[in-house]
Amino acid sequence: MIAFARFINPSNGQLMSQFVLTYLWVQIWCRGEFDCTLAGWRFLQRKCLYKSTYTKAYVNDTRRWHSYPLHLVFVQSDRLKCPKSLHFIGERCAMNDTTFQNLHISSSIKRRRFLQGAAGLIAVTVLGPPMRATASQSSSNSTGVQTPVPGVASERIDGRAKVTGQKVFARDFNSADMGWAGDQWYALYLPALTTEHKFLNVDLSYLPDDAKPKRVVLGNQLKSAVRSAPLARYRDLQVEAEAIDQHKGLTELFKTPLAASVQAFASKGSSSVEFDVIVKPGNVPNFLGQAVALLMFDKRETYRAAKRYMQFNDASFQVYALDDASSQGMGAPWSPQTTYVKYFEDSETFSYATADPTTYQQNVPTYRDKINQYLAQNPDLIRQPFTVDTQAMDPMFMEPESGLAYYDTKSQSLSLVLGTQSPDGDVSSAASMFSGADSPIVVKEVVLHSCYPGGGFGGRDSSPFSQLLALTAAFSDGVPVKLAHDRFEQFRYGLKRPGAAIKGELVAGPDMKLRLVEATMNFNGGGLRNLSPYVANLAALCVGGSYELPMANVFAQSKHTQDITGGSQRGFGGPEAFLAIETALDDIAAFKGWDPIALRRANITDTGGRTIVGGPIDQELRLAEILDRAEAHALWADREKIKADYAARGLTYGTGIALSMQAYGTSGDGMVAAVLVDPDGKLTVQSDAVDMGNGSATTLGVVIGPILGANASDVDMGGYLLFGQTGLTTKSNGSDWNNPHWTAKGVGSSSACLTGLHQVHTVQQTALAFMQASILPAAAAIWGLQDLGLDDVKWDNGRLAFVNGGTEPITWADLAKLIYSKGLPRGALGHAFIQGSWVEADFAGPGGSMHLQLDGLSFYLPNAKDPTFVGRTNTKPPPAIAQRYSRYVWAPCANVIGLTVDKANGSVKIENVLSILNAGRLLVPQLVSGQSQGGIAMAIGYALMEDMPNGMAGPADGTWNLNRYHVPRWSDVPLNTAYEAGKRAQELVTLPESAGDRGAGRGIAEAVMCSVAPAISNALHDALGRRYTSLPITPAKILEGLRA
Repeated sequence: MIAFARFINPSNGQLMSQFVLTYLWVQIWCRGEFDCTLAGWRFLQRKCLYKSTYTKAYVNDTRRWHSYPLHLVFVQSDRLKCPKSLHFIGERCAMNDTTFQNLHISSSIKRRRFLQGAAGLIAVTVLGPPMRATASQSSSNSTGVQTPVPGVASERIDGRAKVTGQKVFARDFNSADMGWAGDQWYALYLPALTTEHKFLNVDLSYLPDDAKPKRVVLGNQLKSAVRSAPLARYRDLQVEAEAIDQHKGLTELFKTPLAASVQAFASKGSSSVEFDVIVKPGNVPNFLGQAVALLMFDKRETYRAAKRYMQFNDASFQVYALDDASSQGMGAPWSPQTTYVKYFEDSETFSYATADPTTYQQNVPTYRDKINQYLAQNPDLIRQPFTVDTQAMDPMFMEPESGLAYYDTKSQSLSLVLGTQSPDGDVSSAASMFSGADSPIVVKEVVLHSCYPGGGFGGRDSSPFSQLLALTAAFSDGVPVKLAHDRFEQFRYGLKRPGAAIKGELVAGPDMKLRLVEATMNFNGGGLRNLSPYVANLAALCVGGSYELPMANVFAQSKHTQDITGGSQRGFGGPEAFLAIETALDDIAAFKGWDPIALRRANITDTGGRTIVGGPIDQELRLAEILDRAEAHALWADREKIKADYAARGLTYGTGIALSMQAYGTSGDGMVAAVLVDPDGKLTVQSDAVDMGNGSATTLGVVIGPILGANASDVDMGGYLLFGQTGLTTKSNGSDWNNPHWTAKGVGSSSACLTGLHQVHTVQQTALAFMQASILPAAAAIWGLQDLGLDDVKWDNGRLAFVNGGTEPITWADLAKLIYSKGLPRGALGHAFIQGSWVEADFAGPGGSMHLQLDGLSFYLPNAKDPTFVGRTNTKPPPAIAQRYSRYVWAPCANVIGLTVDKANGSVKIENVLSILNAGRLLVPQLVSGQSQGGIAMAIGYALMEDMPNGMAGPADGTWNLNRYHVPRWSDVPLNTAYEAGKRAQELVTLPESAGDRGAGRGIAEAVMCSVAPAISNALHDALGRRYTSLPITPAKILEGLRA
């Protein structure tokens, strides 16, 4: 059944006409008469009669597309009996130009899609706020990246707005900024204090009248669809496939009623367990910090008074049963678990990537036995055990999570103002929460006003905060409500880097060659199944390091505990894994008297090698060059002299090196981007990526410059719903890549370092399509030429020039004028997918056929708001085996650390850091430098300072802030950017771009951080002769090691 939806005009916030929207190429599988109405215009039609996979008209004499409308507006008639589902089959109805004009929808809504819920279709929209506000991740109110040199940024596109204090973060906004009706309410959640007793009720009798809430919401007031709505988590194709494969065995893993929940969700493909958003009275909380009540306040003064009375005094306002009880599923693993066994020995090969997927798991024990036999038969092997434990870590982004929620009772739309790394999942989860028949409110549309996050580092990726925010709107009597964490609450509720415990051994032969890595990796996933299983999965790959290993035996998992939920954070399992293998390598070198760099050089992998998963290395790594540069640098080459100089001053000094090869992206990534020109010739880039402060918006604004002769004047980020306009689907009909409408993945994660390669590639390929389909035909018409190719033109000072001369260069203003007057595409919308290699295909355009590394392409026509789909042909997909490569692109980096230790008090001071990084093409060098500096600071805190105990001894008790959680300060980080003997510095050396980079950058936001902690541990070992692999390496641990 098609339900009504409402369109909100973002320019004035007013409700537009009621109508239901569907694509023309969707055939309604019903028979009967239905009315099509809009603005009083009506016609009757029995059914679609014209059938074609892709309908188009091409007029030779004007070189323009003749396009039909992409939308029909349906109002259901009493005479029509339709089933509950629509079937997308790629067919269109032919109509004439008059129909096209009459049906054109001139809404200023940017992007929109629909989610199927139990009660019908829920529209989902991502917008910027009204013009009076500037919360959107759009650069409309910024200085842009317009510079005289295409491809070069003069400043960050978001920088000026941020440093001048404009409203850009969610915390900056109140309902008055959004133009919403009603006085703003305030929300406060009360957190669970135990997982060993039943929660009974709240007792607010101690609150004075001026601090009592307007409303109290308990878990028993929520229906099941709202209380435990399944969340959207589709981050990694490989991990999700593993979760589905493993769900059959979950009964044995969960011996409690939780097993039924696990199987129920796993059978749907989500492999997820969703605990109650608010604990029902009489139930035991599932984790510390789980909400036990929602308090709603209709006045700011009352809200602040209640916080003053209740903060640090939670136990006085909550009632628990005295008898002990157990929380369900505690200690059980989240799905999926990761097993990587590799055996490339004696001409026999077995690995996750190369084995038959249907028999891989059952053959794992056989090859584990072969590994054990190999070890037993070779007693001369060097078997170096390692034990690593790492702490939970707060991302400590500058802006604690905050947001606004508003349910418009008239339009039945739910609006959210939120800074998030995962707008796709957040709006989908909100829609899912209110899609059931027993929902407390009827939601026909979810509108997300996406703000700059104010820092992310993974801490805002699938954050539970968005669900808690959405829930408040259902109980605010139709007025806006604000939920804003302070720093104490952010420590208490916010996602953490999951703590890890790793045990294993690294095995080498007398010839310096590594033979085997074995590891068992357990991550503390905390209360909710967030992204910790994905973190464990990547850690299992990274524990093989940067080396060619013929054998591996690795098992990794994340477990449900009572602790604060573990999610993703910078490095995504890499820092833990590299700490294990890089310290074990140095221990082998010390034991055998080998040079640490020589040992690494003897084992590094390169193009043609294979990971411990068995996947091929097809990318140029240049690890040997990185090691050569590190070895030649004075910080390493003169390390003994430096140590002697410090000793003469009574200081203990050590030098350490570590190497990492951090992957970026996931096992298969989809991206979408649009490039458009306005009538004045100004360019806009739109992307599904989220700028988390890493400069993605700036980068995407300049990478079109070399292709289109100018940088973008506007960059619109966070456009997940662009995918809904592509005409693509991820739902398989069995033909997959033979179906021009199918793709393997819609959009990728913004926490997977996708900008440098993935997002840039998609934007550039889309710009290339726009160039060939619109700009070249426009130039040919202006110059009076039959046709033009890319090699026939060049950009000269922002004007398009004919290579052979004899014509006047064309300005962008003149190009835009002709594009709009002749009906050429005013923009292109491209989708790309990579899994080992990019999907390639041919696409037809006004300028002729184009071969692009895209799997989806649409064109925006001057008089149409929505794009026209172009079917691909001659599709070249990735090899099927690439689905099991896990990762296939890398950002290698070595860190050399020089430090001093005070043996009297155990304090450690980082004197110098040398980072040597293969970043590929430096798209915006200043951003690469900034990411490196941020990674160094974060890694120093991770290795030496930042710590939080588990349970109520840590931030779950609500009393933690920066007075207890110590992050690096100015004095803890070397600030100079070039090494000079006797001074402190952090020097970044980037390898010069090579032909092997193919003009591409790499995702480097995590790369520099990953090898800092093991380099620090190795430097401490050099200084003190003691091995420290329990993070953070605090002064107390230093002294304990010295006493031992």
